[in-house]
Amino acid sequence: MTPNIASQTPLSSYAPKMSLAKRKEASEMRKTLKPLMEKRRRARINESLNQLKTLILPLVGKDTSRYSKLEKADILEMTVRFLKNLPTKPIQKSYTDGYRACLQRVSSLLPKTDLLDKETCCRLVQFIQTNMATSSTCQNCQGQSARVPNVLPVYPVRHSSTESSPSSSRNGASRTPPAVQPPNYRVWRPW
Repeated sequence: MTPNIASQTPLSSYAPKMSLAKRKEASEMRKTLKPLMEKRRRARINESLNQLKTLILPLVGKDTSRYSKLEKADILEMTVRFLKNLPTKPIQKSYTDGYRACLQRVSSLLPKTDLLDKETCCRLVQFIQTNMATSSTCQNCQGQSARVPNVLPVYPVRHSSTESSPSSSRNGASRTPPAVQPPNYRVWRPW
């Protein structure tokens, strides 16, 4: 057996050739992948533009069937115009309107519930009515520091079945629920 002649040549002479070959291979790979990556990028852009078109056409008041073919620039221009015309101030007004509607609903439902006694219910409705008159703006939206409002203590009185039981009427004394002690902390409210 004769020794392999290739094994006698130094390995360092192959190293530059291998790195050159690897660089060439990497370059060829990039050249191959670049059109594929570009195709994927364009597909993503077109898909996003189609989604934008289906979202913006009804908002602008256009019929989707009549505008099936739109240029990309038209879709983008319609979107920019729509976003520029979005109202900014009525958000505060709608918040205030919703807040007032909620307070009105609560004040109309409170007298109908049997969870509160009449005096507490009247005080709470009165508190809500005065709060509706004074809360025209959101305190937190105006950049003021959030303060804890003065809250009337409301303790629900639950009607238990023992009050109307025959044993309590036989004793001649009606049971009253134990007095609920008010907590020493204030309840945080978002308004």
